Amino acid sequence: MENKTGKYFKYAIGEIVLVMIGILLALQVSNWNQERKDRISERKLLDNIHRDFIQNKVSFDSVKAIHYRGLNALENIIVLFPLNRDTLKLAAYNKYKLQIQDMTYNPYSSSVESVVNSNAIQLIQDEDLQKYLVSWKDVLLDYQEDEMAYYNYLNNFLWPYFRNVFDFTGKDKERNLDALSTRKFQNLIIGRRNHIRGVVKAIEEEPIENHINEIIRLTQPTDQ
Repeated sequence: MENKTGKYFKYAIGEIVLVMIGILLALQVSNWNQERKDRISERKLLDNIHRDFIQNKVSFDSVKAIHYRGLNALENIIVLFPLNRDTLKLAAYNKYKLQIQDMTYNPYSSSVESVVNSNAIQLIQDEDLQKYLVSWKDVLLDYQEDEMAYYNYLNNFLWPYFRNVFDFTGKDKERNLDALSTRKFQNLIIGRRNHIRGVVKAIEEEPIENHINEIIRLTQPTDQ
């Protein structure tokens, strides 16, 4: 009886060990499978973000070039003051005026927002990338505040003056020449130059461009 009991006891222990090994193997396989699914999901997220920020960089470079060109044109216009109906100065003013364009930076942010505002951010393994994605919204808003200040100035001061004193049909040329020669016009253009300087300063000193470049770098597909 003792021998039989010992055999049964050893058999039972063996069965328990086998069951435990089976459970551990099943857990390991399950964890491996979940990890594989997580990495596939992560890669999809990174691809979406990468694609958006490639386009965001193109847009930012365009806006940046427009602001730099506009600032340069305004600096050249201010050098011409006072215009005082001077034919050569007016010709130069009209040339520089065409180089001034207005454009705001409105990047794609839906892919980042969907990741940050959900548990999907946990799928991203790179901690530096996580920090860039989480801070992207604040960095963008900081830059857009400078742009908004510039466009508020245009909408609240410069454009109302233009609408009130200029004849946009071009028929009353004398009126337009008089408007270009006023001290108020000069001051408004100087104010515009100062505001666009603020935008250029934001481009050069705030982290938005670095954020764009780093997000592109950190989401780069590994096979590229």
